[in-house]
Amino acid sequence: MFALTLAAGLVVVVAVAATPLYAERVPRPRRPGRLGSLLVAAALGLGLLASSRPAAVPLPRGEAFLLAFALLLAGALLVVGPRDDGDDGGGPGDGDPPWWPRFEAGFRSYERERRRGPRPAGAPARR
Repeated sequence: MFALTLAAGLVVVVAVAATPLYAERVPRPRRPGRLGSLLVAAALGLGLLASSRPAAVPLPRGEAFLLAFALLLAGALLVVGPRDDGDDGGGPGDGDPPWWPRFEAGFRSYERERRRGPRPAGAPARR
């Protein structure tokens, strides 16, 4: 049983490390972050219980660790996966501070003036 548990643990470590590569293809529930955090916490708790007090867990120690590995992988998929906040991603002005449009307009005006070249002394301002 130890060899199976060790092999499963190694596979889960590799799968969790590669989660950012395939997490977008995994179906996600409505609130994946909270559920994922809960699953990771449950996996850690189960692992700690099984390692410190084997009598406290109704499963044999090896099976408890296998279950903990499965919970850890499922939690990692939910935590690391793409964010679905109802945003279609990257419209203009997403996350911009309120002063940004005014700053951007002023900067564009400055760039237009700079491309036109220097004004002769005493010449009126260009529009």
